[in-house]
Order: sequence, then C-alpha cells, then structure tokens
Amino acid sequence: MEYENKIIIITGGCSGIGGEITKYLLKKGAFVIPTTRNINCSNTFLNTIDDEYKSRCFPFELSLEKQEYIIDFIIKIKSQYKKIYALINCAVCREPVTNFYELNIEEWDKHYRINVFATAYLSGKVAEELIMKDGSIVNFSSFYSINIPDNRVYDKGTIPTSLIYASSKAALNYITQYMAVIYAERNITVNAILAGGVENKDRQTPFFTEQYCLRTPMKRMAKSSDFNKAVDFFISNDNKYCTGQLLSIDGGWNLL
Repeated sequence: MEYENKIIIITGGCSGIGGEITKYLLKKGAFVIPTTRNINCSNTFLNTIDDEYKSRCFPFELSLEKQEYIIDFIIKIKSQYKKIYALINCAVCREPVTNFYELNIEEWDKHYRINVFATAYLSGKVAEELIMKDGSIVNFSSFYSINIPDNRVYDKGTIPTSLIYASSKAALNYITQYMAVIYAERNITVNAILAGGVENKDRQTPFFTEQYCLRTPMKRMAKSSDFNKAVDFFISNDNKYCTGQLLSIDGGWNLL
C-alpha cells in the first residue's frame, strides 16, 4: 500500500473533513495520528473505523488555543516517532460572531490564535523537528478566503460567514506560500485546499442549502470526503514539484 508505515498527523482528524481523510489514509496503509480537542470524542470516532484499521490509528488530545499545548504535543510525538511523513491541518475555529460593527477583540483573538498562529507554529515545529526533509504539509483554508460571501444564500436576519473567519483563512493562504518557499530546498511541499461549503444538515437551514446549491455550478454542497483525493495527491510520491498552490475545491463557486 502506498502509505505503508508512513506516519501522518491530521489536526481535527476525528471529525468532519479531517475524519474522512483519516479513514481514507488508514485504508491506504498509513499510521495516522488524528488530533482532537477532547480525547473522549476519539472513542466515538474509533467506533466508525473498520476493525482492521484501528491498530494504525493513534488519536491524540491537542488544543490549539495555547502555545504550550503545541510544544507538549511535539515533545510527545518526538518521543514516540522518529519521523513524520506529512502534516494535514484540518483543525479550525469557526464560531458564531456578532455583526461586523460589534466585533470585539476576543472574537478576533480566538480565530486568529487557532486558524493562523497555531497552524503556522505547529507546521513550523513539525517541519523543523519531525519531517526535516522530504515530506508534505497541507493546510485547509476556505473558498471564502478569496471570495466575499454572497448574502443572498443566507437566511434573512442571519450573519453570513464572518469577516474574522474569512480573513484568518486569507492569512493562512499567505503562510502556506511563504512556507512553501522556505522549505522547498528540503523537498517539503506546502499546499492549501480552499474548501467550499460542506453539507451539514445539523447546522444549515433548508433555505441556505437550496440557495447555496442554486449559486454553485455543480448544484450541490461539498461532502466531507470530496477532498480526500486532493490531499492524496499533495502528499503522495507522485507530487515532487507542486508546492505553494491554493487549490479551490468548491464545485465551481469561484468561477461565478
């Protein structure tokens, strides 16, 4: 199998897009370290994995809200594993916020602390101490990092995707390309996937889903599994020269 004996860290790897990538890479032979803010959630996630793959899945608790938590995580990983093959950053802060004119510093701080600083800091530590040479980093950004939200798809009276979230992802795009240049001489590729809206019936209203699909050329929202193959390419041995790319997977939204 392609990733046999390869160790891959996936932040936010026990749910959503990260959870789907974890399952996908386990089936391709990888040893996967999915992180979660609450280790109890990993037990629920492990129950969704086929028994034959569970022995290669090693969930770790990791909160990205404080630098010392990241340092402690790196120390633990270094003590158990000699080298990491790839890092996939799926963890995200996307909490409801107030109207633009009522934004407060706490809301800015939390989103930027996790989506920007923590992702950049963790990526740098992993690149320097665990990958070192010949590896890959994939960051999950958002199509809203390059598009202004279309207010027409949101229910009347609701607040569309926030400026804070979108701008934090735009910052992550820059960090991705900056790191791609810094680590190119070590053959470490760094790319980003700009994810379109992912279907989540628990959080989305019928009106939003209908309007979003009408606005999207492919007439549907993304599934959490729609990003697996792109990640696969970015971290595979087939990719020896593609780095610093911002790949928008959004069903064509960005074209209109």
